Amino acid sequence: MAHYNDTARIAAGVGLIDTVRDIIEGMRSSIARQRAFAKTYNELNALSDHELADIGLGRSDIMDIARSTAARL
Repeated sequence: MAHYNDTARIAAGVGLIDTVRDIIEGMRSSIARQRAFAKTYNELNALSDHELADIGLGRSDIMDIARSTAARL
C-alpha cells in the first residue's frame, strides 16, 4: 500500500505543477493581450481625424480594432 500512496502523491504533485504552469501561462497571455490592446489603441488614438480617414478609419473604429488585435494573440 505504501507504494500506491507514494505514486498517488507524485501524480498529485505533477497535476499541481501543471495547474500552476497553466495559471502562469494564462497570466502571460492575458498581459500580452492587454499590452497589444493598449499599444494599438494608443497608436490609433494618437492619429488625427484626417490621418484616420486616410487609412479608412474613424474614431469609432479604434476600440474594435484594438480588441480584435488583442484577441488574435
